[in-house]
Amino acid sequence: SEKNMQQLQVIQNAAAKAVVGLYKHDSLGTTLKDLHWLPVSKRIEFKILLLVYKCLNNQGPEYLVEMLRYSCANSTPLLQEPRSQSSSGDRAFQNLAPRLWNKLTDSVKTSESVEDFKASLKTHLFKQAWPE
Repeated sequence: SEKNMQQLQVIQNAAAKAVVGLYKHDSLGTTLKDLHWLPVSKRIEFKILLLVYKCLNNQGPEYLVEMLRYSCANSTPLLQEPRSQSSSGDRAFQNLAPRLWNKLTDSVKTSESVEDFKASLKTHLFKQAWPE
């Protein structure tokens, strides 16, 4: 939920302050960016997209692999985005993962290895979180 996300972000902010030696009431400013930390919401996207990449490359758990289907409507391979009837269904892996994956650039999706994917994905999400 949004409340849980905010609470987790408060915890991450406090951890960032502790790492750089700021006091509780000091301004966080660009500390997360300087530490090269993704905000909590982007970190969650990172984890989901990493699972998708692994599933599509036969490195993920079988029960998750079975939830992902390619759409044949385009020349560019996209994942089918199932429709959900509820907000909790929208957050389910089988609904959220294809939506996030389909928004990625092809250069990120076509990474040659898990390590390359992680590096390019973090850069992609970092630019979204901290635009210049």
